[in-house]
Amino acid sequence: MRKLVLLSLLACAACTTRADGSAPSAATPRAAQPATPVTAPAPATAGTLGQITSLIGKAECSADQQCQVLPVGSRPCGGPASYLAWSSAKTSGSQLQALAERHRSEQQASNTRSGMVSDCRAIAPPAAACRAGTCQLIDALSAQ
Repeated sequence: MRKLVLLSLLACAACTTRADGSAPSAATPRAAQPATPVTAPAPATAGTLGQITSLIGKAECSADQQCQVLPVGSRPCGGPASYLAWSSAKTSGSQLQALAERHRSEQQASNTRSGMVSDCRAIAPPAAACRAGTCQLIDALSAQ
């Protein structure tokens, strides 16, 4: 499943263009995470995103009510770049929200500096559910 997510992220990154309409060169910096509707970003080991994923940990849960969705990053046209599932049973929501806001600001600044653009389509946020003892992202429509 993680390999499929990574391939989806790479496919999205390949479709990204610069504000002037040209494709980015290999030397052009890219945003930390391309926009995806329901997938989580690739795990990071350093920086703010690494702190977020470390704080979330395994997102252990025993009930759906413990599972929350965290918007992560910033798309060039606005909105989050991706989402992460986390457990309120194991994680401090206020600390997590502060880190997510810092990461959003960092990625927004990076997008502006690099001239990144996206397709600007609206993406519905996913839902989160407790599956096999961990919080996982699910399609919001299937949660109803």
